[in-house]
Amino acid sequence: MADADTHVDTHVDTVEPTIPFDTHPDRYRHWTLSVDGSIATLTLAVDPDGGLRDDYELKMNSYDLGVDIELHDAVQRLRFEHPGVKAVVVTGGLDRMFCAGANIRMLAGSSHAHKVNFCKFTNETRNSIEDATDHSGQTWIAAVNGTAAGGGYELALACDEILLVDDRSSAVSLPEVPMLAVLPGTGGLTRVVDKRLVRRDLADAFSTKNEGVRGQTAVDWRLVDAIAPASEFDDLVAARAAARAADSDRPDAAAGVELTPLDRSIESDAITYPNVSIEIDRDVRTATFTVAAPTRTQPTTGAELIDAGADAWLLATARELDDAILHLRFNEPEIGTWVFTTTGSADAVAQAEDVLVARSESDHWLVREIALLWTRVLKRIDLSARTLVATVEP
Repeated sequence: MADADTHVDTHVDTVEPTIPFDTHPDRYRHWTLSVDGSIATLTLAVDPDGGLRDDYELKMNSYDLGVDIELHDAVQRLRFEHPGVKAVVVTGGLDRMFCAGANIRMLAGSSHAHKVNFCKFTNETRNSIEDATDHSGQTWIAAVNGTAAGGGYELALACDEILLVDDRSSAVSLPEVPMLAVLPGTGGLTRVVDKRLVRRDLADAFSTKNEGVRGQTAVDWRLVDAIAPASEFDDLVAARAAARAADSDRPDAAAGVELTPLDRSIESDAITYPNVSIEIDRDVRTATFTVAAPTRTQPTTGAELIDAGADAWLLATARELDDAILHLRFNEPEIGTWVFTTTGSADAVAQAEDVLVARSESDHWLVREIALLWTRVLKRIDLSARTLVATVEP
């Protein structure tokens, strides 16, 4: 998942800044999100000086955590704020460069904990892209209009279709083994073999080719789905996006739910949201999560959920919990035990959850999205590499 800038000292650790995970398309520095009817386009043009730290430059559309925080935000907003979007095209905004993968200088200057959490977060974001395709009727297509190396190709692999420009130079590659003697860190090998069903011998050869594979060979090896010359590439992308949008079950015209900024307070040993609070005990390295039950009757239909918006308890609590998990992962790496407890009425929680299991609401797009969001949040807890304790009290 790494770019080609390899001549670095790999034994330097830099103090990590406190990292926020809330952002908005108006504040993106690296991605541009545009929506045209049922098709959205995400264009990656990384600001070289826009890294989370100042000890590296994000050359060649390489990425750090900040780039992926924006991508994560875009994935969430497309699912909740744009129910009419049925296909998403991911493409590069630099000349002959789709994405060069994770920035090597960033990784070299990062602590071990940051590197582990970085790779974990990027993979979870790519899993959420696949989840949108598989369960939300929002198909993602990679329009690879330049070189896709390492994590750049892994980003393309998360999409359901990969379209490659045939310009005699653009190629896809996983150069980590021949260049860095490490394995791709964001699912590249697994997706090549298990998702794209590339023959094992070809997969072995591909993962040792620093220069990658391009043109018709990339199609023949099943590394991409289709190619087109530069003069016809935009037409190919538009046609495939329109075809996938036509197969979607997402509503043609529906109001979305704006993901408003989280109401969060961070103190030295506490993080507080309206529905979730965390208390940190640094002496024993524990964080206690308390989830509060709703205090008023919650929506019982998808339409009522839309009216409630981001304040609906089910949606608000999932977002708050997700943000808290990410904050603790990256900004409190020494806190090794997470304790989960609750307060309030169990009956109130059950009433809020009724809409998720009501047969009459099972096909509503927002009911589906909230259920899928909770699935992703609970998986994130499970994969956080912490000791997890749940307390059940009367």
